[in-house]
Amino acid sequence: MLILFLACTPLDPEAKPDDTADTAAPQGPFRVTILHTNDWQSHMLGFGPNREYTPGTTGDDDTVGGLARLATKVAEIKAASDRPVVLYDGGDWMAGDLFQLLATTEAAELSMMGSLRYDAVTLGNHEFDWGPQVLGTMISLADARGVQTPILASNTVPNASDSGDDLLEAHFESGRIQSHAVHELDTGLRIGLFGILGDSAQSITPAVTPASFSPATDASIEAVAALEAEGVDLVVALTHNGVTDDPSTSPDDLLAADVPQIDVIVGGHSHTPLFEPRTVGSTVIVQAGALTQYLGQLDLAQDDEGNWTVESYQLHELDDEILGDSDVTSEVDAYKAEVEAGPLVDIGYGYDEPVYGVPASMPATGCTETALGNFVTDAFRHAMNALDPADPIEFSFESQGVIRDPIDHGQAGVQGFSDAFRVLPLGFGNDDLPGYALVDFYVTGAELLDVCEVTASVSPSYGCNYFIEVSGMRCNLDMSRGQFNRAQSIERQLDDGTWESIDSSKDATALYHVAVDSYVASLMGILESLTYGLMVITAKDESGVEYTDVDSMVFDADPSTPEVDELKLWQALIAYGQSFDDADGDGVSDLPSAYAAPAGRIVGYD
Repeated sequence: MLILFLACTPLDPEAKPDDTADTAAPQGPFRVTILHTNDWQSHMLGFGPNREYTPGTTGDDDTVGGLARLATKVAEIKAASDRPVVLYDGGDWMAGDLFQLLATTEAAELSMMGSLRYDAVTLGNHEFDWGPQVLGTMISLADARGVQTPILASNTVPNASDSGDDLLEAHFESGRIQSHAVHELDTGLRIGLFGILGDSAQSITPAVTPASFSPATDASIEAVAALEAEGVDLVVALTHNGVTDDPSTSPDDLLAADVPQIDVIVGGHSHTPLFEPRTVGSTVIVQAGALTQYLGQLDLAQDDEGNWTVESYQLHELDDEILGDSDVTSEVDAYKAEVEAGPLVDIGYGYDEPVYGVPASMPATGCTETALGNFVTDAFRHAMNALDPADPIEFSFESQGVIRDPIDHGQAGVQGFSDAFRVLPLGFGNDDLPGYALVDFYVTGAELLDVCEVTASVSPSYGCNYFIEVSGMRCNLDMSRGQFNRAQSIERQLDDGTWESIDSSKDATALYHVAVDSYVASLMGILESLTYGLMVITAKDESGVEYTDVDSMVFDADPSTPEVDELKLWQALIAYGQSFDDADGDGVSDLPSAYAAPAGRIVGYD
C-alpha cells in the first residue's frame, strides 16, 4: 500500500478526479498520475513583473507561473494520459498577492481551485492569517459559488467552547472539512487521503486562536489507521510540513520515518522544488516549489503484490512556452478588476502602477544575507525616520520568513505596485488595511548580539525563516564555535560609512532604538523556548520599562491624530524606493546600484 499525505483541503469521497480518467474495468495492478502544487500564496498571475505577464502569447516575457499556464499544463497531461489523473495541493493557497484582499468578498483562490478542478487540498499556516472566522467565511463564499474542492485537515482542532471560531467549526461539523477521506476512482483504485499542518508551521500560526492544532505525527497515525481500516489501496498525505537538506531535521522525512505506512507525501511549506522524489523507506516525498512556478507530476504503478513504484517524476516549469488557458485568464482578470475597483481604491494605487525601478534581480535566497534584505531593512529605517526624525531608528531587522517574494528585474526593470506589495504582503492591521505594521522599541547591546545569534545558531537548526536581515549594523560570526556562542561582536555603521564597535556585554546599560514588524515582535518569546532560555530579547520603552503587548509598540506614522496610524511594511518599502532619483529618465525612481548585491552586514556565516 502507498500512502500520500496532503496538507490543504479535504476530499469528497464521491468526487471524480477528472473526465479523462481511464473508465475501463479494473484489470490487475493499478496505475495513477498524481499532479501536485503547493504554496500558491495567491500568485494567480505567477511570478515576475506582473506588468510583463502575457499568458495569451508565448515567447515574449520572462515570467513564470500563473493559473492560466497551470490550467493548460494540467489539461495537456490529462488528455495524453492512459491512466487516472488526480490534482492535489499542499496548502498555503492564499496570502502573498493582492488577490488575498478579496478573501471576504470573493474567496478568489479557493474559487479558482474549483475552476481548475482540484481533487483535494489541505490547509497551510497562511490560510489562518486573518483568523479562523475569515477562513470559515472564505470556504462559505466558495461553496456558494459551487466550489466542491475537498478540504482535508486532520490536526486542526476547533474550540467547541469558544464562539471565536464558530464559522470554521461549522465546516468540520458539516463534513465540508474532513480529517480523512477515501476517493475511489473509476478504475476501482481507492485512494486514502488526509491533511496535516506540521508542528513547525503550527508554531508560527498564532492567529489560529481559539482553534488549535494537534501534533502532526499523532494525527497522521490516527488518520492512517482509519484509512487502512477502510481498505484503501494508496494513502496520500497532503502535508504543510516542509523538507530540509538534512534528513535528520527534515519534517516530512521525519514524518515518513515515524509513520512508515504513508505511501506518498505531497508536501508544502518550505517552498522547495524537489526535482527528484525523495524516499524514506517505501514512502515517496514530493514538493513543487511555490508561487505557481511548477506543476509536479508523479506517475505510479502497482505490482502484483500491491506494492507501489515510481515510474516517472517531473517538475514542469510553467514558463512562457506555455499558452495560458483563455477561460482561466478571463476569470483571473475579472478578479484583478475586482481588486482595482475595490481595495486598491482605498489604498490609492493601481494594480500595475509603476513605483520604482531596480538595478538587477534581487533574490530572496535562504540563509544568506541578500541585497533584498538590505533594501527591506533600510526601507524601514528610512521611512520611520522621515516621519519622526527627532527620535531616529538606529537599527532595523526583518526575518527572511516575512520577506515573501524576490524582486525580478524582468525586461524593463520596472516594479509595479503589485510587485512591491508581494515582497511584504502578509498580515492585517487594526486599521483594516493589509500588511503587518512596523513597531519600534529599545534593546540593550547584549540583545543586539542575540539578534545576530538567532541567525548564527537558530536558523541552521530551524530554517531560514529565522535568518535575520539587518540595517545599520554588522554581525561578526564564528560558525566554528558551539551553538549559541557564534555571534562574536556587533558594529554600528556611522554616517561616513565607517564602523564602530558596540558594547554587547551583559552589564552594558545603553539602550538602542530598533524597529521590526509586528508579527516578528509578537513571536520574540519563542526564542526563549528555542534556545533553552539562553536568549531572551525584551522590548522596552526609552526608559527601559518592558512592553507587555505588541499593540503598545506600534509605530505611529501620524501622532497628530488620536488613533494610531500604522506604517505598513510595504508602505515603507515603496516610500524608500520612491525617495531616489529617476536615473534613467523613464519617470520612475530608480534604486541605486548598491542594491545589486549584498552589503556585507552578516560576516562569517557560511
